[in-house]
Amino acid sequence: MRRIAPPAALLAVSLLMGWFAHRLGLGSITRPGPGFFPFWTCFGLAATSVYLMTRYLRQNPEDEASTEPEAVFTLAGYRRVLSVMAGTAIFGLLLEVSGFLATTFIFMAFCWLVIDRQSLLRGLLISAAASAAAFVLFVKLLNVHFPRGLLGF
Repeated sequence: MRRIAPPAALLAVSLLMGWFAHRLGLGSITRPGPGFFPFWTCFGLAATSVYLMTRYLRQNPEDEASTEPEAVFTLAGYRRVLSVMAGTAIFGLLLEVSGFLATTFIFMAFCWLVIDRQSLLRGLLISAAASAAAFVLFVKLLNVHFPRGLLGF
């Protein structure tokens, strides 16, 4: 029963935060309000937590007792988390200088090549595609103004 507590807590927090985000105003898809992205993020978290709770409740109790608990906290896991946190902080610092597109590409390449250890070609292709998709979504479609950086993009 203790495996249901984390998704239940996530559901409670996401419902509460979703309510606050809704109170900020959602706007529309073409002119999102201040609560638009937080609301839909909370919606996704709530849906994920319901899925996890449903999966746990459908699981046979004998299956859970027979499996060994897996190690959750490992040194490699901590290194990955700290690497992502450091990369995110550097992303914020480089955003003004390099601009959104270049900084997003650098961050994605760091995540795919260094943290996830993908091959060079695969990591660069995924990084380029994800950066271009983020640029089109936020800058072109949603008209979000990000820093352009020294190169102008």
